[in-house]
Formats: sequence, C-alpha cells, structure tokens
Amino acid sequence: MLEVLSLSMLVSPLSLDFTLVLAMVITVISYLRRYRHTDALILSTILLFLSKLGMSIVVSTASIFILLGHRFVKNTLQSIAVYLSLSIAYLSYLNLFLHWDWNYMILLSLISTLSASLMESIRSRPFLILLGVSTSLSVFHVYALSVPVWQILLAFAISFVLSLIALKAGIADESGLMSATLIGVIIIVYTDLRFFLLILTFYILGSAVTKFRYDVKLRRGIAEQSGGARGFANVFSNSLPALFFAMNYGVFKMNVFALAFTSSIATALGDTMASEIGKTSNRVYMITNFKRVKPGESGGISIEGELSALVGCLIVSLMAYALKIVDLNSAFWVALIGFLGVHIDSLLGATLEKKGMLNNAGVNFMATLLSGLLALVVGYTYCNCR
Repeated sequence: MLEVLSLSMLVSPLSLDFTLVLAMVITVISYLRRYRHTDALILSTILLFLSKLGMSIVVSTASIFILLGHRFVKNTLQSIAVYLSLSIAYLSYLNLFLHWDWNYMILLSLISTLSASLMESIRSRPFLILLGVSTSLSVFHVYALSVPVWQILLAFAISFVLSLIALKAGIADESGLMSATLIGVIIIVYTDLRFFLLILTFYILGSAVTKFRYDVKLRRGIAEQSGGARGFANVFSNSLPALFFAMNYGVFKMNVFALAFTSSIATALGDTMASEIGKTSNRVYMITNFKRVKPGESGGISIEGELSALVGCLIVSLMAYALKIVDLNSAFWVALIGFLGVHIDSLLGATLEKKGMLNNAGVNFMATLLSGLLALVVGYTYCNCR
C-alpha cells in the first residue's frame, strides 16, 4: 500500500488531485483490510490535502516518497545510503518543475536522510518516520539557506565521523549517533566550526563526567544506563534549544543569537556536571526547602554539584570568548545565565518532574530553552549585541 502511494508521487507535481484521490482510496481499503500501516497512510493523505491548501509540495510529496526506503533498511549505515539515494532522486525530480538552487536541494536531502535514519535507529513505525521527515522538511523549508555543497558534505563528514567514534567508545548509542550527526551538520552549515567546537566540548565533557566515580553511582542505583551511553533523548533535550538559536544566528546574523546559543550550552554542561558529580556527594539537599535528600533525587543540590556547575558554565563562557563567539562582557553574562539555568533545571526537577508533568529530558529541554531566552533579553538590554 505504501509503495503504491509513494510511487504515485512521481506524477504529483503534474496532478496532485490524482494522487490525493488515490491516497484516499488506498487508505479506506487498508482500513477495511486492517492493514498494519494504515496510520502512515492516513498521515500521508493529510499531508497531501494540506499541500492543496497551501503547504509546500516539498514537505508532502518528498516525505511520502522517501518512506519507500523503510522496507529496505537493515542497519544505520544502510539507512543513510537508502534514504539519501531516495531523497536526492526525488528532490532532483521535483527540481525539474521547481528550479531550486542545487545547494539548497542537497541540504534538504541530507536533512531528510538523517531525520529518517534517526527514526529508524529507534525502531519507529512508518507513521513516525513520515512525521519526522515531514517536520524536518517543513522547518528547513522555512529556514532556507544556500551553502556550497562542499561545506554541506564536510559538515556531514566531520559530524558523522566524530559521532561514530562516540558510538564505538560507548559514549553514544545508535540513536545518539544519528541525532548528534544531524545536530552537528545543522550547526556547522548554519554557523561555522567555532559553534560546533563549543557544542562538541559539551558532548565530550558531559560524557566524561558521566564516568566519574561510576562505581559509586552504580552501587547507589543512580548511574546512567548502558554505561552512560547517550541516546537521542539526551542529545536532543540538551541541544535542541542551542540548535534553534544557531539556525537563527545563521539566517539573521544577529550576535544576540550567539549569546543565546552559548548560554544554553553553558546550562547544559553546568547541569550535567552538577548532576553527575553531585550524585557522588554524601550531603544532598532539596533546592525548594533545603531538607536532606538521597543523592540523585530530582531537585537535589550539593556543594560539590554547585562548584561543578560553576566550573562547567565558566568553561563554556571562556571557550566562547576564546573562539570569539562572544565578547568579554557577553562572556560574563553567559556564565551567569548558564549558572542560573542550572538552578532552573533543579527547580523544575523538584516541582514539575516530581509531579510527573515532565521527565528528565523535558526538564533539561526547558532549562536550556529558558536560559537561551533569558540571554536574548539580556543581549538586547545590557550587551547591545544585536
């Protein structure tokens, strides 16, 4: 069913009405016959219908056609090869009608490939793969950027090789490999290697402190699972806000977004160091009432954790200044906002996470996002870095 609909995309630029009617018929038949991928067909039909109402034809038709690769994927490397081939083939076909810039088309192909491969790495159903690819294409169709092909390929090579090393070293799992590669490509393409080096520092130091006195954390039952290997949830929850600010910096060229990017990374590293080192402390107190709690409890703080958080924020701040991402005045604010963001994380952990309204990934995401947004306010108010 999916294959028939995907192949029908080859006529969609000429007759979207035909494809939409066909999608409706296939969806009804698949529902009556209890076809196991009906949910993907329903989403495909919705995307096609939305394209009739004005949504980009790129998002609907390309994401559906790329889903063809789901049947042929066996492992991570194969998923990249399969989805990249389908992405380039179909977007090149669309280009006969849309006349895009070639560089932009390659970037879209790579983004859709990494998105689909990431969803494959966590064994997602076709429905979620389609949703992931269409969402990625929607975002990057809005944040359109044309960069040389060599820069895109270099960004992919650097990000993938480093992520592969992390996989082999046990620092990341397969989903962590794909998500880190995707984030690395986007940051290098939209900014430059300096920004990538900063977020790479977070990944390296964050993984290193996870191993700190790992035996103690293991005995206490609060050690990271899988030997501390990072998965996609950990990578994205700490990196998505930074990614958003990096993309805005690349499009609008405003220094305030560099400040926000750096501050969110400072919060991420400071929180990771505070958490992993603080878990080994014997004296931990709840941030809301300062009552003694067990090490590793959400919202717990300790002297060791506080010092570690400050060191993490200072590392990011000083490195950003050394790389000339921010000036000296902004570097001070990066350290301060990052340290404040660590405590926002603790407060969210002690309140919303304890109530089950957020999980740990959600808390990390909110803390890094809020510190970045605070940096935007500070940047406009005090730093004059517009």
